[in-house]
Amino acid sequence: MIHRKTNLKIIWQRAKLRPRLLLFAFQGIAFSLFLFIPIVFMMSSIKNSFPYVENVEEIASNGIKENAVLIDIEPIGNVTINGDNPTVLIYEFDLDGQKRHSKFSVFDPKKIEGLKKGDVIAIKHFNEKSIVLGYEQYSFSMDFIYYIASPFLVIGLVFCFVLYTRIKKEIGLYKTGRVREGKIISISHNRGFTFSKFGLSMDVHYEYDGYDGENKVDKSRTNNFALTNNKAVGDVIRILVSQDGKSSCLYPELIAKTNGWKEN
Repeated sequence: MIHRKTNLKIIWQRAKLRPRLLLFAFQGIAFSLFLFIPIVFMMSSIKNSFPYVENVEEIASNGIKENAVLIDIEPIGNVTINGDNPTVLIYEFDLDGQKRHSKFSVFDPKKIEGLKKGDVIAIKHFNEKSIVLGYEQYSFSMDFIYYIASPFLVIGLVFCFVLYTRIKKEIGLYKTGRVREGKIISISHNRGFTFSKFGLSMDVHYEYDGYDGENKVDKSRTNNFALTNNKAVGDVIRILVSQDGKSSCLYPELIAKTNGWKEN
């Protein structure tokens, strides 16, 4: 069984021959990451600027109700919603004979207007955590980031999959294809990107005899222009044919020499 050595460099070389698919795949994934990562850090910084109590429902259900004294009311200055700021309520209460300070973030401008320092407020505490009754905890949701970044990531992954399906056959042939001879029918050139010439390649159309004796026509893309320097239509060229004879590609002379492929 033939099994030639392939590596990531070979896969990258094949991917470069389809520059537009590669570009769209890269842009989709890169844009989603460049959008997601900085915003996550920024939002995490904002979220750390106000307290957040875990398991609010558990505290509300199982907590012990107490009265607390409101020590301070601090607006969260770096978050504004319709012209109003969320607020941190700072309060103290007795727990096992000791004064405990705690904080609770809320967003209810109308209710907050009626509060002042020294007011007595109702709380519940459980497992050393507490909540203020009558207010919903304010939490900063970052779900919108996923909604923005996800479509670009999906688009990038779709193009990655399409690109993979285009080069999968060739990589498989590189590994296990049988060396045969084909006859060149035509050669057409593919332009790369205008300024960089990245992705410049050519499609070589050829015919060969299948294992069943039937004449087959196929094409293969390459950027090894030396492969056809001394070749013309009708000349013989080496190809790789799959074990079942259903697919083929050009024999990659340069890759074979670089990776030490030895053919019988």
